[in-house]
Amino acid sequence: MIALTCTNCSKPLPGQAEFCPACGQSIKVIKRPWRVVIGELLTELFDFDGRMLLSLRCLLTRPGFLTYEYTNGRRFSYTSPVRMYLLISLVFFFVLPLILPESTVTNPDQQVSVDQYSQAMFVLLPIFALLLKLLYRKAFYLEHIIFTAHLFSAMFVAFAAILSMENQADRYIVVLLIQLVLLVYVLAYLLIALRVTYQDGWLKTCLKSLALLVMFLPIIGGVIELAKHLQI
Repeated sequence: MIALTCTNCSKPLPGQAEFCPACGQSIKVIKRPWRVVIGELLTELFDFDGRMLLSLRCLLTRPGFLTYEYTNGRRFSYTSPVRMYLLISLVFFFVLPLILPESTVTNPDQQVSVDQYSQAMFVLLPIFALLLKLLYRKAFYLEHIIFTAHLFSAMFVAFAAILSMENQADRYIVVLLIQLVLLVYVLAYLLIALRVTYQDGWLKTCLKSLALLVMFLPIIGGVIELAKHLQI
């Protein structure tokens, strides 16, 4: 019989164990059907602990690292990607009216679009994951969901910083340059995260990144327009 080892700390595992006796990580694998993980994800969503700061630091400074670690079984030290996405997105859309320019916030039409955009992002997440599935067929769809949750979480943080400077961008060129740097960061984040997570070469990764943007950008506008007409 082949001895099993923990994917987090590489220590040997006793038979019939549900958790690693050395580090405490669950022995359950991430690559399994949806119905098996729904209960676990709901539990983790409300199980707050001290791992969030570590996860945020890795999320923002090491694109693709959290997704790679999580999908390869090393999950004990990091916050669940679903919990992280929900927390960051809720905070982002809660403070969005506070950081937007006053003229934008007081515009009723624009205010409605902000509300609709927050709802549309929950629709766009599985769509983006589906596009990833078209480009990376060997990976499970759940792995693409995890990647997208991490990607969108990092984008929310970057866009929050960009929008918070909007009032000053027209008056100070330094602020405008910082916004441009953050936009470059978002594009570079996508490229590096795809390379780290899916382990393709740089040429393939660049081509697939371009394909994702070409397919996804029109979908964003379409989903938001649909949300506007349906008043969701």
